[in-house]
Amino acid sequence: MSCFSARLDSAALVTSLIECLIEEKRSEVVAHIAIDAAGLELHVVGRSKSTHATLTLPVSCFAAFDCVDETGAPFVRGGDQEPIAFSVDVRALVECLKLFGTAGADLEVSLSYAPATEVFKLTLEEPGAFTSCDVHVLEDSNDLEGATDMAGAFRDAPTAAKTLATSATLRDVVADFDESAVGSSTIKVSVHFRLAASGSVGCVQIDVPRDAFVVFEAPEETRSWTYQTQAFLHGMKALPHSHETYVRVNDHGMLLVQHMVANDRGAGDNMYLEYLCCSDTDDHLPDAPPPGERPADASQAAATFATMASPAF
Repeated sequence: MSCFSARLDSAALVTSLIECLIEEKRSEVVAHIAIDAAGLELHVVGRSKSTHATLTLPVSCFAAFDCVDETGAPFVRGGDQEPIAFSVDVRALVECLKLFGTAGADLEVSLSYAPATEVFKLTLEEPGAFTSCDVHVLEDSNDLEGATDMAGAFRDAPTAAKTLATSATLRDVVADFDESAVGSSTIKVSVHFRLAASGSVGCVQIDVPRDAFVVFEAPEETRSWTYQTQAFLHGMKALPHSHETYVRVNDHGMLLVQHMVANDRGAGDNMYLEYLCCSDTDDHLPDAPPPGERPADASQAAATFATMASPAF
């Protein structure tokens, strides 16, 4: 019978990354967990399957890691064994990890799961005491299958634009955008990286110069893609924890954000949080002037920005 057990020396960073999967306005957020020889993955599918977040925890981020398949044989990298798979409520999982408050998340945590029990067990270890927390497994759903189709759709379409930057470069930009924006957000990639939004309290536009990026590949023609503010900012929640962030948009306007998070054990593979989001619109717009320059006709500039931004929702 298949089973899994592992131990984290400190659950602080992993807990913070799992929290990044949670959509704030949803009362129940389901995580689909898959475990094999490579490590553990958590998948969260958004409403109407328009977003898909994946947290990848490699074996090297665990102090101990053991999993066997249904025949009792250890999982082998590259093998054809079916992963151990189950679903849990992410909020319940985080509540268990933070049972002793924020400081408690820094305790050692043991994880275990056996399909026969239908319970994902967490044991928090502190000097002289062990506290167990059982997270009951939820019924299977087809959400993850739809998310897999979404990831395949992103790969099948050509990449229209991509950027790679240190997460610190984007952190302050997104923080300002988060405080200001009410409504829909627009990413425009041309000679500069532009975020723009319009809502009931006004509008905001932020340009990031090309030299702020390690890699910057823009489309030959000027294009912009519109995303819901909540969905876009959800994909940026891991910026405080990551070291590099890779952003790609495919030809259909699907946005893929990949955050690289250093392994807090100091060695081994990095952790990754990926976020995939569908766009509301894909606009082909005339070239906008670079930051600091105004068009000859100011009314034309206002009309251009009104086209780029979407009304509040």
